[in-house]
Amino acid sequence: MIDTDEKSASTGVRSLLRGLEILIAVNENPPATITRLVTLTGLPKATVIRLLATLRSAGYVRQNSDTGAYEPLPQVRRLASAMMVENPFLTEARQRLNVFGLQVGWPSDLLMAEPDAMVTAASNRDTSPIHLRRFEQRRFPILDSAAGLAYLAALPQGERLEIVKRQCAALDDGGNVQQRVDVTLQAITEVGNQGFSMHDYNAPMAGTRAVGVAVVSQGRPVGALVLIILKGAVTDGQLHEQYLPALQECAAGLGAAYHLHKGV
Repeated sequence: MIDTDEKSASTGVRSLLRGLEILIAVNENPPATITRLVTLTGLPKATVIRLLATLRSAGYVRQNSDTGAYEPLPQVRRLASAMMVENPFLTEARQRLNVFGLQVGWPSDLLMAEPDAMVTAASNRDTSPIHLRRFEQRRFPILDSAAGLAYLAALPQGERLEIVKRQCAALDDGGNVQQRVDVTLQAITEVGNQGFSMHDYNAPMAGTRAVGVAVVSQGRPVGALVLIILKGAVTDGQLHEQYLPALQECAAGLGAAYHLHKGV
């Protein structure tokens, strides 16, 4: 009986976490279509539809009858009001990012790791001398982002392999899963060898480049620090000689702060 209860509880917890992922995505990207939510969360379309129906019946979201998109309801603000106690780690992280932004000029984001995504926790985009438009989303795929690759490269090999296999299998696009796993692991190995990751985006503006390094606390990665630049404005020499050392130093400081505050 105990084993059955534990298995049931585990399934329920996973459903709760997925429901919260949907709720966060709707709250941060209103109005959000089902297609958009699938992209942001990485969850199957059928799961997204089922969770949206639950959240809608509970009064957390509503569906626009004209567009079909979803928007948060005031109930979400009530839920958030209980979470407004300031996080001491994030307070210090923002302070460190602000100093770092003044040092390098370009904006940067701190992203923390969740099981299958990287989530923006703090940023200096409002205080850095160079202002770039923000990404529309705060959640990034762990396999397809500078933050995710930097984080994975710092993970123990077994944990890294487990995440990569799970994520590659979840894509379910008819491709060769094992081949995708091998290619992804090779890319992560290259990131580990060079000590940083790099990912180019055409959004929120063309030529955006993210350069990431892992944030490690007590020998374990907890997230990643990402420097946002325009690739046409920074030479390889500047990146390696000027920006990367500063990025790595700031990431080390964030890791120490995480340990000091125990991540909370």
